[in-house]
Amino acid sequence: MAISLDEQDKKETSLESKITNKRNAVLWYSYDMADTFFSQAVISLAFTPFALLLGVDLGWTYKTAFIVVSIFMASSNLLIAIFGPILGAISDKAGKRKPAVLMAASIMVATTALITVWLNFWWACSLFIVANFCYQAGRMFYDAQIPFVAKTENRGIIQSIGGALAAFGSVIAIGLGLLINSEKTFGVHTEVNTAIWEIGETHITEVNYGGLRWLFLFAAAVIILLSIPYLFHKEIENPPEEALTPKEYLKSSLKSFKESLGNIVRDRNSWLFFLAWFFITDAANTTILYMVPVVDTVGAMGTMMTYIVILSGIVFSIIFGVIIGILMNKWGPKKLFLFVGVSWFIAIILFILTGMPFKSFTMPKEIIWVGAIFIGIGFGGIWIVGRQFIMVIAPPSKLAQYGGFQKIAGRVSAIVSPLLFGLMVFIADPLGPEWAIRIALASLLVLFSIGIILTMFIKDPHKRYMKGERAPYKGIYDDK
Repeated sequence: MAISLDEQDKKETSLESKITNKRNAVLWYSYDMADTFFSQAVISLAFTPFALLLGVDLGWTYKTAFIVVSIFMASSNLLIAIFGPILGAISDKAGKRKPAVLMAASIMVATTALITVWLNFWWACSLFIVANFCYQAGRMFYDAQIPFVAKTENRGIIQSIGGALAAFGSVIAIGLGLLINSEKTFGVHTEVNTAIWEIGETHITEVNYGGLRWLFLFAAAVIILLSIPYLFHKEIENPPEEALTPKEYLKSSLKSFKESLGNIVRDRNSWLFFLAWFFITDAANTTILYMVPVVDTVGAMGTMMTYIVILSGIVFSIIFGVIIGILMNKWGPKKLFLFVGVSWFIAIILFILTGMPFKSFTMPKEIIWVGAIFIGIGFGGIWIVGRQFIMVIAPPSKLAQYGGFQKIAGRVSAIVSPLLFGLMVFIADPLGPEWAIRIALASLLVLFSIGIILTMFIKDPHKRYMKGERAPYKGIYDDK
């Protein structure tokens, strides 16, 4: 017998937390800080320059190394795009997300540490594929815990506080990077800018890895330390109503996955959001991924100043992450998604203009500091807004599945973006490194524009969500 939407809303909201336990929320935050640290330390600061140096050390040109590294990045993201929704369906059916987070995190830490063991391009890239897959999967399971941590009206501020605290993971990553890569510890690595470009072209393999090699090992240790409080977090579980065999369990999860896919296809808001998320996070993830070579090349500041520019962006991400969380209840995720999308767009334009030569003058390189502010606005808000959007468009019992489809959108875009960026660098190579990077950045503006336009067509159900309604929203497309 079919149940009404009102009855369905009551059933779905009955699974959610009715209180916000501050102590439990603080324990929950710790993993957010740990995986944000991984994103900054391993993905942004360590792996890209390390892999590029390994490629050049093999005798490849810089542009060849860039393309091959981009392919490995795309491969890692393809895996999570394929398996993310299925893993989410299994997690939702089990009604337990914390064990999945811990399992993914354990593999992520182990593979990250093992990168240090051997200076080998194929070894490092293969391990990174696994580490990045587990990072993305763990993030998906973690995000699905939000309705089971805080009650409806507190979720915006809880996420903003969590986002601000998580950003300290990035601050720790910058601090660790500066320490490990200093002359007094493991030494400064060869800069990933014009110098490596010229080394690659002449096949001179005088590459110094400095502290980059050891950053992976230290990063793994820090992730473990930051995650310890999360072990004591109490998860509200919604276990299956009936006992199932493993085969029945998998079959039931796949059936639920297909149902969710059908609901998304039929719901205009859902597929518009996933498409917009595809284009905006495509460009955002690419900017984060290649932040070090971008800042190092257009700003020509050297490794230490590059880290400081990135750190300034992180500081602003902490500030604006809190502001966006505070505004969440009033503005809703749609308006804030547009806001952060425009912020990323402006940041990219400023990066392109940094140091750009014209006939009679050259744009000041100090522009990059203003770009870092807008990067901070975009970075501080995009993941908070994305999580809130999923809570608004998905039934509470299928959050991990919808999060999985969000991963498809984000990861498929992350397959396209490294390849697109690498291709632009490859094509524009004859113009030199600075122009090649600028042209590659310009291609991202198209992606941001498409994402912003798609978001504008979403019918915002935020007010109805705040009143206790849950997806699907009856007659939402008939509202005037």
